[in-house]
Amino acid sequence: MYSDWASLQDEIQFDKANLSVLHKFSDSVGKEVACSVVRHISSNLSLANSTPNPSNLDTHAEVKWTMEVLCYGLSLPLDQLDTIKDCVNVYCEWLSALTSPKLPVPCPITDEPNPYAQDMLHHLLNLFMPRHGAGADLVKRQALLCHRVLRTIESVAKESAMLTRETWETLLKFLLAANNSLLSPPTEKEDTGLSSYDIGDHLCERVLSVLFELWLLACQKCFPSPSLWKTFRKMCIYWRHHEALISQWHRVNHALTARLLKFMFGPDYPELVISEDEGGLLVPSDMTNDCISQSWFRFLHVIQNPVDLAKPELISQTPMFLRLALESEDVIDPRQHECLAKLPQIFYKAMRGVSIMVNAFLGIAQDVKEENMLTSLSLQTPSGRQSIMGPPTPPGQRKAGRPLAAITAPLTQRGSKASSVASSKSTTPAPQCLPGLLSLDSRLPLAPNRPKCNSILHLFGPWLFDASLANVKILPGHKNAGQTHRRTNSLIDHSRPTSLAIDMSPEKTAHCDNSYEQGRAEACGTLCRLFCAHKTGEEILPAYYSRFYFALCYGLQTKENMSGPVLSNILFNSCDLLRVDLAGVQILVPHVLNALELVLQDLTPKFRLCEQIPSVELRKACVHLLLSMLCLPLHFKDLEIKDILAGEAIAEHSVSFISLKPRITELLLNALQIETDSTNTQMLLGGLMLLVQDMALCEEAEQTTVQPPQDDTDHTVHADVSEESIASNISTDSSYTESSYHRLHTTSHDNDSAYGLFGHATSLVCTRLMASWRAELSTAIAAMELLSGLAKVKISPPNLLMCKRTVKWICDFIVNQCSRPTLYHSRDLHSMIVAAFKCLTLWLVEHSRLLYDKECLHNVLEVVELGISGSKSQKKSSDTELVSLRLEKDAKSVYMQNKASDPPKFKGDKVFQPASMRVKDAAEAVLTCIVDQVGAFPPPCGPESLFSLLDEKSLLKYAKGTGLPEQGSPFRYFVLDNSIIVGLLEQPLGNYEDPLPTVTALIRGPFGRHAWTMQLRHSPRLPNKLSSSKSLLADPGRPVPMDNLGVKHGVKHKHFPDSVDKVPHTLADKSIPSLDTLVTDVKTQSELDKLKRQIEHQTQFETNISRRSQLEASRRPFPNPATECKAPKLCQEFQTARLFLSHYGFLSLEALREPSNSSVPPALLMLDTSNTGLFAEVEQLDMVPCRDSDTVHVFYVKAGQKMPQDIVANVSSRKSVQPQFLQFLHSLGWPVDIGKHAGWTGHVASSWKIMDQDDVSDEDYPRGTGGSVYDGRQQVLYWADVMSEVAFVVPSTETYNRYLADPQGDKSPQFNKRGASGSVTLTKPRSLTLESLDKLRPDRESTGEGPLMRSRRGRQPLMVGPDTKVFVVWLESFEDHENFPIGDLLGATCTGLDHYTTSSSVALPRQPEKDVFIIFIHALQNGLFRIHLHGQTGKLTMAIPLVNGMVVSRRCLGNLVRQTAINICKRKRLESELYQPPHVRRKVKIQEIVKNYHMKMDAPDFYTALFHDVAKE
Repeated sequence: MYSDWASLQDEIQFDKANLSVLHKFSDSVGKEVACSVVRHISSNLSLANSTPNPSNLDTHAEVKWTMEVLCYGLSLPLDQLDTIKDCVNVYCEWLSALTSPKLPVPCPITDEPNPYAQDMLHHLLNLFMPRHGAGADLVKRQALLCHRVLRTIESVAKESAMLTRETWETLLKFLLAANNSLLSPPTEKEDTGLSSYDIGDHLCERVLSVLFELWLLACQKCFPSPSLWKTFRKMCIYWRHHEALISQWHRVNHALTARLLKFMFGPDYPELVISEDEGGLLVPSDMTNDCISQSWFRFLHVIQNPVDLAKPELISQTPMFLRLALESEDVIDPRQHECLAKLPQIFYKAMRGVSIMVNAFLGIAQDVKEENMLTSLSLQTPSGRQSIMGPPTPPGQRKAGRPLAAITAPLTQRGSKASSVASSKSTTPAPQCLPGLLSLDSRLPLAPNRPKCNSILHLFGPWLFDASLANVKILPGHKNAGQTHRRTNSLIDHSRPTSLAIDMSPEKTAHCDNSYEQGRAEACGTLCRLFCAHKTGEEILPAYYSRFYFALCYGLQTKENMSGPVLSNILFNSCDLLRVDLAGVQILVPHVLNALELVLQDLTPKFRLCEQIPSVELRKACVHLLLSMLCLPLHFKDLEIKDILAGEAIAEHSVSFISLKPRITELLLNALQIETDSTNTQMLLGGLMLLVQDMALCEEAEQTTVQPPQDDTDHTVHADVSEESIASNISTDSSYTESSYHRLHTTSHDNDSAYGLFGHATSLVCTRLMASWRAELSTAIAAMELLSGLAKVKISPPNLLMCKRTVKWICDFIVNQCSRPTLYHSRDLHSMIVAAFKCLTLWLVEHSRLLYDKECLHNVLEVVELGISGSKSQKKSSDTELVSLRLEKDAKSVYMQNKASDPPKFKGDKVFQPASMRVKDAAEAVLTCIVDQVGAFPPPCGPESLFSLLDEKSLLKYAKGTGLPEQGSPFRYFVLDNSIIVGLLEQPLGNYEDPLPTVTALIRGPFGRHAWTMQLRHSPRLPNKLSSSKSLLADPGRPVPMDNLGVKHGVKHKHFPDSVDKVPHTLADKSIPSLDTLVTDVKTQSELDKLKRQIEHQTQFETNISRRSQLEASRRPFPNPATECKAPKLCQEFQTARLFLSHYGFLSLEALREPSNSSVPPALLMLDTSNTGLFAEVEQLDMVPCRDSDTVHVFYVKAGQKMPQDIVANVSSRKSVQPQFLQFLHSLGWPVDIGKHAGWTGHVASSWKIMDQDDVSDEDYPRGTGGSVYDGRQQVLYWADVMSEVAFVVPSTETYNRYLADPQGDKSPQFNKRGASGSVTLTKPRSLTLESLDKLRPDRESTGEGPLMRSRRGRQPLMVGPDTKVFVVWLESFEDHENFPIGDLLGATCTGLDHYTTSSSVALPRQPEKDVFIIFIHALQNGLFRIHLHGQTGKLTMAIPLVNGMVVSRRCLGNLVRQTAINICKRKRLESELYQPPHVRRKVKIQEIVKNYHMKMDAPDFYTALFHDVAKE
């Protein structure tokens, strides 16, 4: 640096100005003269007398002679300490001439103080000379005198305004000489106590501090010459075995760095906080910026390369060390001196100071006092532990603890305004822990305007690179590596080796010395933080890349030459290593993977860690690295990775990315198997979802089909449509005892396919869920989110056996949680159960064939029953009790399953005691989904709506009789069980021609709106026209009689059988006389004969008539028109509403009777259709969906953009966005037209209805946009499943300008499409097109405002819970996530849900910025995408599958973003106490309608109303 300037070292060391003329005489003479003269002079000092007299030294000669005596007195032995003290007092008094002269100061000195002051400084140097053989007490008293001299000189330098350049140079030379005399000898201790050299120990810290402080002061008042700087730099080499030198060096460096940052980057740059006792006032306040920068750079290099501190052979190559080695019998080699044993600590402290400066330039707010205290704590360890100590806390990563009482605020609370603002954006609070422990979650963000990595590396790179390989055994193949010429600076000394050249000295390559691993670990960690601060598009010199990768390859060694602190520090500080677009960083992947396997596969690593890095935090950092490399194998596939440690000649050391896939998969599964920390577990679960999804999509794209093993029974599980059940293969009672039920016995190669990994993942997650995670809310929710995501993964062929097992596990989890003691029941527990029910719903819908299995169906319905009623219907047998099973080495309690053949307990005999109403509601939703959606989703109208799209308006269009009623409604509205509104239309629809009893029912219940048309018919439809609605009602005629059919028998009818005459008569028979025996006279006989003749005549007559009638009948045509029965005329009028209610069992006297002592209305009641408010309420009921609706707003941010107007304008043109952005948009969902869409559109004003509009052609939509077409005015991107629907809205300039025009408005983004040109105008329609509605709500239709969620004052509000704001932001430059204008864009993302209220008078406040969840996406240069999550902290906000920092592939990006957004909203709803499920909100709304429009009537009036016709037109 100063090669063109001469050093003044020899001049200082061999200066004779401190010798007196008395040194020419004997010691006794000089001693006698000095003692007598000095005693006289000191007696007149102001210290000795309160009223001193003026000095009698009037001439220059007198003063010169006296000073010669004083010079000799300062060199006297310590036994003449009083004389020495008097000499010191005299000179200290006389030096006041430079500031405010005192009375005893001689006049010549007062007149010309600078020349005399220079001489006095030369003389005072004698005081700092060590006295050999002095006692400990005398040495201490000598040190006190030295302290006084230093204080006086320091005071004079600061206060005097008359110091000349020569005086300043003399002062600095004096300090250099004093330091050299005290510090250059090696310090040592003797058995008898303190030796003579210990004066250096007493004064080391003080003399160095005065040197650095006054040198810095001289930089402001009289900048030292280059020769002095060179001398200072060279003489420091002799003092490097003192720790105080490094402390003072960093004290000045940090003070100058703090001032340097303020004028280089502005006052808002994160501050390097320096307290007064740590040098906060070292730099004069009026020091110019140019002087600060010049001084900073020179002080930075004043001790030359601090890495030399790790080389005892260099530190000991000084004249004093060599002289001691020649004189001492114990020290043979200077490197063996005992004072060099502190070099590892000194080296570490030097690298800590460099690390603080690097972090300061990166914009990490720090407190130097706290850093130094923690560094000291780490060094104050027993000697036996010093070798395993790691570096203390990197700034900005320490958990908020209080290491000492003197620390007034944690690191994360220090810093400037910018740092405090940045820290407020932190997504995770700093957990409380032991002092000095590291935490990834409490890291402060880097400054957005930080300097480039190249600039920092130019300053500190040579030291950091050398320190990262300090005393490392370099492999022979690298002896000639790293000789590339680097960028040099003209101020750097070219005589030293280049910083990019590897030190291949024999001592370094012969062995690996781990005693310096603390400093080496600090250097490696600093390098990792520095390279991870790489900005988007930033260039770093290839030479720096090569040295960095070379250092990391050696630092990540896991076999020989391994250093635990270095390895752990690298891993902890390299979370962003694989996600910041470092050129060629993939070459480190095999080495990083080796290190990750060493850490993640064992909860207690087998190597030594940094004591400040908890094992949990180290594992978290490793999980971050693992999540960064999950997609690499399938992305780069066969691309080879060269092992730079193996050399070019060994080709077999090259591996490909795809060959790492089994190891990465196995590592992820093993880590998830043993992980105990909740946060780490959730991150691993997100990574597992990414891995399965990416592998499945990759195989689907490549059309790869995996054939499952032949011994697996997956292909038979779903075929249970016959009487045979899967229970014959897997018994319910033994399902828990089968090991295959808990975990699939898959080998490592099974995980190479999506089929095998799917089975392994579901088995592992379900096992851990039951064994370890069931008591941890956030982990259990994350496991359910993973299982929900796995349910949607398309595996070819389907792993149906594992699907059945997963459903069984979920059911068992619910049973286990519900059966826990009452003490453990809490909201968190019920949230887990609710999440499990929702997960179960997705599995049943996505794998509907599971319900063909009788056992699976029985398990599901049994769990649903448990959720609804709180108990199961089946009686428990003696063995159905809680048993303890060991699942994966953890003893947990689970329910034994009951047999399906056990006798059930009837519903009426059970006590209704659900775990909670939330659990009951969730179970009801599962049951309804089984009945309505399983096997039938998506419905014919598409997934946009689970409702029937038919309403009163559309049905009346097709009713017989054109036109709509002017008064009232043709619908009758009945309420069943206070939960279902049935609107009955008794007019047949136009497509029915038969006059049959026809009723059209609009059924509005908690789970949606359904339309049915029913006919009462007694004859079948035509067999050959099954699709026809016409019935066979025409008279078919009588059948033609056919006499030739059948057997005819001539039967003579008798009153008694023929055998009756053969029966012998009894006496009783003879007791009744015959008629003949009763005739006693002629008259009676004649009457009897007459009667017989009449009987015979009548018999003959009837026989003739019968023959004649038979003959006439045979002659008449068939059938006889006069006697034939005729069918009555067809009835044209029916009371179909009455028939419907009666036939379905709703109409009964008991149903019409109100329960006694209860406010519950009767089971059947009629609503008042004459009240026009009913139709408005019904319309509002239709506006309550049966699914959760979420909105995600998507933004595109170009590099450097901060203004919201610029951000929303990016999507106006396809040329303004990256092509991957448009691909990503279309992977989120499918485009839908707002006017034709029946689902959620992102705003309540246009959702859940089909707008009245003409057909719109494709030409009517803008072309060539970058996504602005999906701004919600015409189109949005939409996605839905059976439980959720999501609208993805891309705000445009038009929608943002509309918000600016009316910031307080809450209008739909829909607009009049071509209103100006007279074309089609899109307007908001009505669900019920009754004239009464137009009169009821004129303002609502004209303004387009969304419906209020409270229909009138005082009614029960609908608890919709939080309106979660989720943003997806595409970043061209990743650093722009710090400056994203959340607050400015928040108002333009209104969904209309702000109208929902939490009480009758208090509305939900508009969400603050911290409540907005943002998913930042940044496209890396390698084709992958980096994820950054920002959002409010909370126990339920870490939604997966996306994890902060994850790197995902293009094929699964949209899917994972969508899942994460949905899961975020689900978690917020679970956490909110105001949320009600959609079916509960609909049920509450129905009850409100019943309360307000119930027609109270008794049974006769009700039946009478049934027979009355509704209003006719």
